[in-house]
Amino acid sequence: MGILKTLSLAMALSMGIPHHSAALTEGRPDDCAQIFATCLGRYSAEVTHLWLLSEDATAAESRRALYQMLFDAAAPRSDVSPPVLLDMRIRAKMAQAHLLRIASFHTDPANRTRAAAAARRAMRPCALLILT
Repeated sequence: MGILKTLSLAMALSMGIPHHSAALTEGRPDDCAQIFATCLGRYSAEVTHLWLLSEDATAAESRRALYQMLFDAAAPRSDVSPPVLLDMRIRAKMAQAHLLRIASFHTDPANRTRAAAAARRAMRPCALLILT
């Protein structure tokens, strides 16, 4: 699927999605670039975490690649500076990686459970934007 078709599909799907992704309905490049940067960072953390655990990362890698394409298409048209977008991506990746580490390795089961739930909640808006 071409990048424009993919971007159009993501924007069309977002019409019924609340929260952070609701800005995509307006199709503003700044909002799209920020959302795609954040999701790209989160999926990057997911891929890295799965690799470290020697688990299958194929689905996460595919989603990460899709968000990379979407980000690459939206970022040049955005008024948000590349360093700011990179900062958003890195912060999202670090936050997701922190939750995943707690969910996998913390000694308190309650903390593991809360962190796993928070990690899933953080990924939900990104997962809802794509069909896979």
